[in-house]
Amino acid sequence: MYDPLDNQSYVNSTIFHLLVLELVPTAIRVSKQVNETGIGGDTEFKPTTMETVLSDANDDKPGTVGILESEGAGGDDVTLRVENYGFDIGLRMSELIMFKSSNQKMVDILDIMKFVCRDVWRVLYGKQMSNLRTNHRGTFVLVDNSYKLIETMMSDKGALDTVNKCKNYLWFPCGVIRGILMSFGIEAEVHAEVNQFPSVTFNIQTGINN
Repeated sequence: MYDPLDNQSYVNSTIFHLLVLELVPTAIRVSKQVNETGIGGDTEFKPTTMETVLSDANDDKPGTVGILESEGAGGDDVTLRVENYGFDIGLRMSELIMFKSSNQKMVDILDIMKFVCRDVWRVLYGKQMSNLRTNHRGTFVLVDNSYKLIETMMSDKGALDTVNKCKNYLWFPCGVIRGILMSFGIEAEVHAEVNQFPSVTFNIQTGINN
């Protein structure tokens, strides 16, 4: 992860990338377990190795994506978990970046969106957003022409299946953006879409006219 103040990396970007890639399979497994056993159900935790079968999905082992084919993989409970992971990170990361760069001044919501595009994206992905647009009535469109989390993904079933499987992963950056905005007291709805893989467009709706 990139520090905008001293240009040093404190977290290996590859490790961070691999960790985030595991969020969706983990969210699916957790949701399946909760639905099958109930929140108060008995859960037995065992040491995990690379050969440990993690669920009843086909050959579901650590580091594999077979769980993405399971029933309920795109359910609301899964997307909510993934979005909440991002939201918690965004909420905390905003405070840290602002603390370490106290010279920054946020005059209006457009400055905050530029902060997301420039500083937040550089911390997470080592680069800035590709584009920022607004109608000056509370709606913003942020574009990353090559979103790192999905740019290397490829399904053996073709491009359409690749995009469909990527959709759950996009809830993570949506949560990050929503968390950043909430740290400034701005409630927002954030949705992402893939128009031309691996370009991702983030549509942000707030109630603030700028």
